[in-house]
Amino acid sequence: MHVSLTRVSTGDQPIENATIVAEEMMRWLRDIDGFEGFLMLSREGTTLGLSFWKTRETADRHRVSRMEFIERMTSVADVQIEEIVDFEVTYAELQGIADLGGGPPS
Repeated sequence: MHVSLTRVSTGDQPIENATIVAEEMMRWLRDIDGFEGFLMLSREGTTLGLSFWKTRETADRHRVSRMEFIERMTSVADVQIEEIVDFEVTYAELQGIADLGGGPPS
């Protein structure tokens, strides 16, 4: 599984704004072939968005449209992209993760 991590500086934005952005991201991402899930982590001043893909090739195939959407969302949310990096999942054990953020169970 492939993960694309986007780190943004949120300045003095309320942390609740990240949830609104994440929900909008999910509405857009869920219909893309090869998309596996999305996780957003926030603290004051910084938010991390992790999008999960079946393969790196799948993520790369949708890179242009993903970047356009990310740029549009960061502009609307008035945040600054600090980095976008790619990872491969080498181990995961997550139980009940959907329950943590109020998202629907999978």
